[in-house]
Amino acid sequence: MAKILKEVRQFVEDRALIKNGDSVLVAVSGGPDSVFLFYFFHYLKKFHRISLSVAYIHHHLRKEADEELKFVERLAKRYKTPFYYRDIFIKEKSGIEEKARKERYKALYIIAKKAKCNKIAVGHNLDDQVETVIMRFIKGAGLAGLAGISPERHLFPKSKITVIRPLLFLEKKDILKFLEEKQIEYRKDETNLSIDFFRNRIRLEVIPFLSKYNPQLKKKIAQISFLIQDDFFFILREGYKAFEKIVKGDVLNMAEYRKLDISIKRILAGILIEKITGNPYRSYNKIRQLVEYLDRYPGKKLKVEKLPL
Repeated sequence: MAKILKEVRQFVEDRALIKNGDSVLVAVSGGPDSVFLFYFFHYLKKFHRISLSVAYIHHHLRKEADEELKFVERLAKRYKTPFYYRDIFIKEKSGIEEKARKERYKALYIIAKKAKCNKIAVGHNLDDQVETVIMRFIKGAGLAGLAGISPERHLFPKSKITVIRPLLFLEKKDILKFLEEKQIEYRKDETNLSIDFFRNRIRLEVIPFLSKYNPQLKKKIAQISFLIQDDFFFILREGYKAFEKIVKGDVLNMAEYRKLDISIKRILAGILIEKITGNPYRSYNKIRQLVEYLDRYPGKKLKVEKLPL
């Protein structure tokens, strides 16, 4: 099974996710994906000059989390890896998955700054990618949404710290097989079996049903997401070029805007929304409304601050 470590290393190097001199904060929950990720990075140290730290985020949502915290701390200590943890508390009962995700990344960011890490590694795998794409398809999404989870992205718009996902091409079953063959201990989160959560219903009900029609369904959807990522990031780069050309200071050159293709107009609208609100989330409705407003605007110049957001 050393082959699997070589495959992950190849993915990391092909995508340039790691460079010599990187300081990586490995997010470890105690589950199989993050434990595999931890062992992979210790393997990767044989080939790259990197430093490692470990972070555990305590959500205080399950009683088992206290023991998981101790398990991760022992794991880090065994490999002489600096260990950090933070507590987060989610008071709201609705939308708990999304709220926990946001708070978790905020906590990881705080730890990364404290530990002087420039990268945060998380254990999302191919199954997570497929679930994300299907969820976004059901809810309605454009290229940005269907591109799924990116192998690397900046945690916050003005931050130099990036989140990397070295396992994004790897199926869950292969991770479990490796851990079992190597007799590597990990923890199980029983809430992953609850259909109270939308993602779990996709994993436990929708994907098995669709896989009856194509046993290679997961690999095909993941392949599509990577192809869409390539296309979307090309269009996004063109959008930023258009932004630099059309927006000078806080003034939008409407004559140049009207020359743009509709796909670049949408990307430009998303960039404007992000610049003004600080929120990188691209809502289709907000983008459509802004494009329609700009297309109707009669003047030659428009101050960005006057955009109806």
